Amino acid sequence: MLVKIYWTIWAMVAAAAAMIFVTGYFTAVMAVVFGFTAFGLVFMGMIGVLPSMVTHPAPPKPMPLAAPTVEPAKSVITEGFGILKSA
Repeated sequence: MLVKIYWTIWAMVAAAAAMIFVTGYFTAVMAVVFGFTAFGLVFMGMIGVLPSMVTHPAPPKPMPLAAPTVEPAKSVITEGFGILKSA
């Protein structure tokens, strides 16, 4: 969808340049304006494809599950307070 919009904008700019050329108003200043416009469109096209170029389409590998480790509960006994428990 975005590619169609991109090429449609290029076609509109080219049609505008052709109409200005046919009418005789395509001066050096107009050429500079259309040059800046073309540079902007090329840059917009590069930015449009950048996300698809820097991403990898492969799905991530599943991480292996770690085997659960069970440690026996340790009782903590102090002289002043007895067995400490968490709340």
